[in-house]
Amino acid sequence: MSEQSENWKEQAAREVTRERDLLLERRKALIEEHRKQMRLIEDKISDLNISARALGLPVDWSSEGRVNITEPVNITLPGLSLRAEATAHKPFKERTRELLEEAYPAPMKAAQIRQKIESEQGIKYHQKTAGMSLYRLSQDGIVQRKGTDWYLIPPEQRLVHEDKENPEEGDEPNPSGQSVFD
Repeated sequence: MSEQSENWKEQAAREVTRERDLLLERRKALIEEHRKQMRLIEDKISDLNISARALGLPVDWSSEGRVNITEPVNITLPGLSLRAEATAHKPFKERTRELLEEAYPAPMKAAQIRQKIESEQGIKYHQKTAGMSLYRLSQDGIVQRKGTDWYLIPPEQRLVHEDKENPEEGDEPNPSGQSVFD
């Protein structure tokens, strides 16, 4: 009798193990299918973000997925029709200049500027966006870099006129070529 009861237990253990293995395989398959579906959804969301940015649409999708309401915008993309209420943001370069003006005379780092603008606008920017904006502002003679710090150059100390093509009389660059920070 004890041999029969031991056989029964072994058989039950095999069946329980087999059933558990099947459930684990099913769970793994469901997780993988869910991941595939999530990747498809994330790709579509990314495509919409890229399209909206490329078209210059005034949409502000916050991290919670809500849209800030200010003015109605109708957009139709192939296979998609949306009605969104949105906010137009200042261009990144303009907001960068404003942040440096607010911080003046203290410097700011490109990463600080990008993080501040991202948190204000609820938009994720490429990591090089701030650096490129700062570089362009430096080419306009509005900011200057020292190491990794970026400083606003006060208007009265700017060496290059902001309108390079049509400088006014008397707007000559510093003849010594020296930086205001040297």
